[in-house]
Amino acid sequence: MDRTLIGIDIGTTGLKSILVSEAGEILAHAYSGYALRAPSAGRCEQDAEDWWRALVKTVREVASGREESVAAISLSSQGGTLVPVDEYFRPLHPALVWSDVRCEEQRRQFASRFGEDYMYQKSGWKLGRGLNAMQIKWLRDNPPDVFEKTAKFLSVPDYISLRMTGRAAVDPSDAGINQLTDIRRRAYDPAILDFLGIDERMLAEIVPSGQPVGTLLPSVAEELGLPKSALLVSGAHDQYAALLGAGITRAGEVLVGTGTAWVITALTDEPDFSSGFSQSIPAAGNWGSMVAISAGGVCLDWFRTGVASSEREGGLPYSEIDSIAAERNPGANGLFFYPYFNGGAFPLRNPDCKAAFLGLDLSHDRFDIARAVMEGVAMQAAWVLESFRQKFPIPSLKLAGGASKSAPWTQMVADIADCTVRTLTVGDLAPVGAAVMAGAGGGVFPSLEAGAARIVVGEREFSPNPDRYSEHFQTFKRRARALSELYRL
Repeated sequence: MDRTLIGIDIGTTGLKSILVSEAGEILAHAYSGYALRAPSAGRCEQDAEDWWRALVKTVREVASGREESVAAISLSSQGGTLVPVDEYFRPLHPALVWSDVRCEEQRRQFASRFGEDYMYQKSGWKLGRGLNAMQIKWLRDNPPDVFEKTAKFLSVPDYISLRMTGRAAVDPSDAGINQLTDIRRRAYDPAILDFLGIDERMLAEIVPSGQPVGTLLPSVAEELGLPKSALLVSGAHDQYAALLGAGITRAGEVLVGTGTAWVITALTDEPDFSSGFSQSIPAAGNWGSMVAISAGGVCLDWFRTGVASSEREGGLPYSEIDSIAAERNPGANGLFFYPYFNGGAFPLRNPDCKAAFLGLDLSHDRFDIARAVMEGVAMQAAWVLESFRQKFPIPSLKLAGGASKSAPWTQMVADIADCTVRTLTVGDLAPVGAAVMAGAGGGVFPSLEAGAARIVVGEREFSPNPDRYSEHFQTFKRRARALSELYRL
């Protein structure tokens, strides 16, 4: 019997599992959603047991009829979510989700102790109000008994690893986002741990992506319906797992993930801590650099459900938006849209900046507005890519997610960024990347690179025509800087 692999992506609102053959064919997939809870303003929590129930449900579903063939499993996951557990692996508090912002006081304490830049230079991630370091400090400062009862402070992959194998293991990319780690040393930072009042025994072991963690506990193998020989392999943060799923394994290759946020991730030979971009240890390659445009896909959703009135439930269909946008020439008749619903994105770095239309007059209609929204997001992405190009050439990039299903939008990215864009037929790349890591760690694939090449997700190519936007793009950047300065007054 040919061996199979299971790739799992534990997201913020749901969990996806896929089954992949030894030949690289995706044989089955399953999804199970779960709730986010907001007990009060700014707080975001989850029940860790929800992740486990979703994992059991989807794994049993994808493995049905092929259970004995499963050789290995690996995970991709949301990063920065904290689960404190007791000595029996039982959660002592609802998981504090990465988007939770209750830790503003703890952020100030860290900044006062270490300065604003220390955390970034150590972990590769900017000092913020969430992620594990702040969350642990909050637990120490607030609920009177949780901190004292905690045996281990875990993030999502290490909690699941502990449940599956009895060994708490976290990969380097997730260890970085947890902000407890000196990423260049691949080890926990003693100064941070001392400030928190914890030691390494209370944290997961850092295990490189694609390396074995251990076989399933007998009770877990029975619960999942899998052989006791099935191996858990160390995974990666979801964005870096997606790189593998897209077949990206070499420095200079770039993936633009287009969901609610647009996330641009590149593999590099060396870290660049001067860029302000998040720096990490990817599954394949030496270093990874990542930056998010938080209001990416959400801008188009705002247009189709609000601005573009429609009597149909759910707003204007995406296919109709494509048709509407195609009705107008590049440049949207002089209308510019700035996608700063969540503040000015890189390189503006102005959290107070707001979204705006510039150049709007009575001649513009929803056709122009639709095109301007799509162009504005594409131009913001191209602006970020210019920073990457200062380090290495980008003759082509890969585009995944919602925008990759839109030929007009994809063509805008190709034209404005002046590079070939390849869209991927598989939308959920993170579980594919997890399956690649499972295959490498389980001996099914000879290497991560070989596994990534074996699982073919399909591509469609868009060639650039930079003349369409060369002047418009320069005007966009000049006006963006002026808009940002307006919100500094």
